[in-house]
Amino acid sequence: MYNLHQSTSIHLINTLIFASSCIFGLALFAFQVFPAQTRHNDFQVMVLIIPLVEAGRDIFAIYIVQQYDAMVQGISTSLASTFLSICIIIWFSHVTSSTLIGCAIVAAACAIYAHSLWLTLNEKRETIIQRPRLVAAAATFAVALAYSAIVLGRGMAFIPQWSNDLGTTETTAQCIRKPLPSHQDPQTQGNYAQFSDVLLVVFFSHARYNANLDYHKEVYSSYFPNILYIGPASREDAGFSHSYDVYVDSYQSDEDLSDPSFYKMAGRMAHHMLYTALHEHECYKGYLWAPFDTLLNVPRLQQFNQSLFWYHSPWGRPVPNPTFGLEDNSGTLNKSRHAPTANISPDPSLNLTENWRGWGKDWCDPHVGVSVCMEAFLEVPRDLRANLAALTNGVTRLIGGSADTLYIPGRHRKLFMEVLALFLETNCFLEIATPTAVHLVVPPGEQIEFVDHWWIYQPPFNATFVRQKWAEGLEVDTFHTFHWGERGGDGIWRGDHRHVDDVRNLLQESASRQGVTFPPSSTPSS
Repeated sequence: MYNLHQSTSIHLINTLIFASSCIFGLALFAFQVFPAQTRHNDFQVMVLIIPLVEAGRDIFAIYIVQQYDAMVQGISTSLASTFLSICIIIWFSHVTSSTLIGCAIVAAACAIYAHSLWLTLNEKRETIIQRPRLVAAAATFAVALAYSAIVLGRGMAFIPQWSNDLGTTETTAQCIRKPLPSHQDPQTQGNYAQFSDVLLVVFFSHARYNANLDYHKEVYSSYFPNILYIGPASREDAGFSHSYDVYVDSYQSDEDLSDPSFYKMAGRMAHHMLYTALHEHECYKGYLWAPFDTLLNVPRLQQFNQSLFWYHSPWGRPVPNPTFGLEDNSGTLNKSRHAPTANISPDPSLNLTENWRGWGKDWCDPHVGVSVCMEAFLEVPRDLRANLAALTNGVTRLIGGSADTLYIPGRHRKLFMEVLALFLETNCFLEIATPTAVHLVVPPGEQIEFVDHWWIYQPPFNATFVRQKWAEGLEVDTFHTFHWGERGGDGIWRGDHRHVDDVRNLLQESASRQGVTFPPSSTPSS
């Protein structure tokens, strides 16, 4: 339209309309933005500059349309957008070949069009573009670049980003941790601070605390200053004395083992408590999840990388073990010297429940098995499913195994929660949902540190088991089930305080074997 009308009155009317609209837009923008930005003093200058740059960009865009045509204006916009895309992918270190190829194609197309336009003008021997027009075009592109830089700078302040720095955590000066339930035991011994920024989440499938909680706290509070004991809402015999030691989750741990066709274990949905613990307690470098009846070999665990996942993954990398030989890592990498790994599911497209005859393998259970878990799995974003598929040679598989030892780095906390929440929408079994979520979330190329975790169902259910494995040339980082007491001849379960001293002695023995610095036991063994 600008080229069809030579009357100055039309240009004057358009100018007045545009100017009044621009002023009104700036006023409306300031009215909406300034109140929300008063608490961010660092961005007040940015808030002033952005609308001015936007207005300048629009004015020069209209000028290009008037001097040339809409095609040239569109080409300029595409070129500026390409430059912005390149800035963003380089700044966020998220360069992909497809993005670079796309940007290169757009830039090449713009260059070809500009060259063609120049040749056309020369062939027709039309008036050569005057210097003011060249200056205007250059100024327009400069404004577009400035706008890109401002948008990029503002985005860095508000857009969350993944960091390649394994040391990055959620703990910041602005992140305030929620207080944990009170504990009467002393803080960590000496200057031991290996887990000072880790939250140990100890869960109970049943609200049966008594000596289980007391003895656990007596041992592990010496090494973990941050412990969250969490249990289900069903009270059972929880007792008043532990009412203020345990965070009560809304999860109801109903258990019914009378029906073989639907074997309801109390802990089948315990990952609800894991989600609650992560949701309610941010600001930690990592979260170590283990039930009260899992023994933790603390001198071994202090050697693990707290910026990575820990799990007995089929693709996990063992942590070097001095007792396997110091010359090289051949002993550490020897699979025969490690605990069994988690399992990889069969093809979920098969009818796994066809031959199911009561409680057996978790995969086949029609109530909590793969068929149920797939409902959640299919809701997981495709890029995360691709992470797991890369480990299973491109085929769809789920991961199943004990969920009695798992470490979640704080930098993956939010994404892990989002994935776990999808499984919690179903009745997917704890020991399928949790390990599968780990392998969906772990980024491609990032290691999972292998935990020598043993799941036993035959005695000894105490520190003797660890010493037996040592004698066999194996290692025990953690094991389940550990008993803090036993049932007597009268059928009543009673705690045995001798296990407290025995575990303390075991940890000292482990530290000596590993050759690591470890605080001496504060209480002499009896």
